[in-house]
Amino acid sequence: MILKKVIDSYRKAYKEHGNSLASLFIPKGRQSERFDSLTTFMVEDASILDFGCGFGHLAIYLKNKFSNFKYEGCDIVGDFITKNNKEIGDGDELFYLIDDFNGVEKKYDFIVAAGVFNLLYSDSLEFHVKIVQETISHLFKKTNKVLSINFMTDQVDFQAPGSYHQNVVEIYNYCNINLSKRIVVDQSYMPFEYTIHVFKDDSITDPVNVYKAHG
Repeated sequence: MILKKVIDSYRKAYKEHGNSLASLFIPKGRQSERFDSLTTFMVEDASILDFGCGFGHLAIYLKNKFSNFKYEGCDIVGDFITKNNKEIGDGDELFYLIDDFNGVEKKYDFIVAAGVFNLLYSDSLEFHVKIVQETISHLFKKTNKVLSINFMTDQVDFQAPGSYHQNVVEIYNYCNINLSKRIVVDQSYMPFEYTIHVFKDDSITDPVNVYKAHG
């Protein structure tokens, strides 16, 4: 399994810290600011996939933001899925286990990936970047409206061992060349993180030459 290293890291942290953001390697929290950015373009009555859902905090956040939506979360850590379905699922299996990105088979209006690339998948940076790009491309195929991904920026003074910091220009160029010309990068909510929103529909309305609305 290509993600075994990451799974082992999360399971070890969960065993040590329990139901804590430290188990997700985000001890400083700030989830509301992160989710505010990731959900900027979401609308009511939409289907939403929380890719790498962790403890399902996005599901709780969305309940306070929208009156009607269809949420599902997936993760590679089975302990998280079991916990979430028991505590958040309300009797429904809202969360499902995947081995890797290929486990996402359905289509969703909006797909969100928060911090899923923050840990290196292997000792090879080249391999990690390859998986990041393959994952993004697959998720984009499964997105009807907008794919929104949160990264740590490489514009920092310190990078923890085993962490991955994505250069914003490189990921923008990858998405722009391979996925869509319609992209929004949000670096306004935290100094060392950003969100990139990639729109499925980048068609242009003539003759005014503007992008069509995403809704």
